[in-house]
Amino acid sequence: MHRFFAEKENISSHFIILQDSDANHIRKVLRLKAGDQVEVLDGEGSLYRVRLTDLNTKSIKGEILSSEKINTESPLKIHLGQSLIKGSGFDVILRKSVELGVHSISPLITDRTVAKSDGDKKIPRWKKIIEESSKQCGRSSIPEISKSIIRLETFCQKTKDSDLKLIFWEMEKNTGMGDINPEARPGSASVLIGPEGGFTDQEVETARSYGFLSLGLGPRIFRAETAPLVVLSLLQGKWGDIK
Repeated sequence: MHRFFAEKENISSHFIILQDSDANHIRKVLRLKAGDQVEVLDGEGSLYRVRLTDLNTKSIKGEILSSEKINTESPLKIHLGQSLIKGSGFDVILRKSVELGVHSISPLITDRTVAKSDGDKKIPRWKKIIEESSKQCGRSSIPEISKSIIRLETFCQKTKDSDLKLIFWEMEKNTGMGDINPEARPGSASVLIGPEGGFTDQEVETARSYGFLSLGLGPRIFRAETAPLVVLSLLQGKWGDIK
């Protein structure tokens, strides 16, 4: 069954309103009609079965037939600070990170970022990518993306209360994920991943000053778009919900 997300303000006790691109997709792409049923998530763990009633140009109204609580979210809330990278690589990271259960994503400008930044103009498109990926992989909540592109130190300040704080650096040869064994099972982790040229020594020192541990990922150097997927998989396998 086709699945959509709706804002809480568009959900009442009996009806749900779907708007904008979702309304257009229902009418013009899926060609659904009144009486057809869809599933709607509120992004907070509630799943509604909805029968479409009114299909207008800009909005779709549906009657709520049933609702249930679902949870496909990882017990480990991972906050990813990812430097911008060239081409479509950042879009790929967004899609795959959603599949791997990331809780929030902050796009970063770092000292060696080579991707051209258009300021915050891409944030709405990135939010759309995250939403679409959440639908496809069955997330019960939509991961957050920061409202603007930020610096590494800002990310460190924002995530100072995380149980785990890790910066991955190709120059770190002595410590890896296997060496991290906290006494209590972590409920949150903040992760820093660099651009094509990696982090500078100064950036690593800045992160360390906020309590981040620098880790390596073994003898091979991963591409910028591969590293976050490896890290997220390792974290979810160790403390999350990948088995």
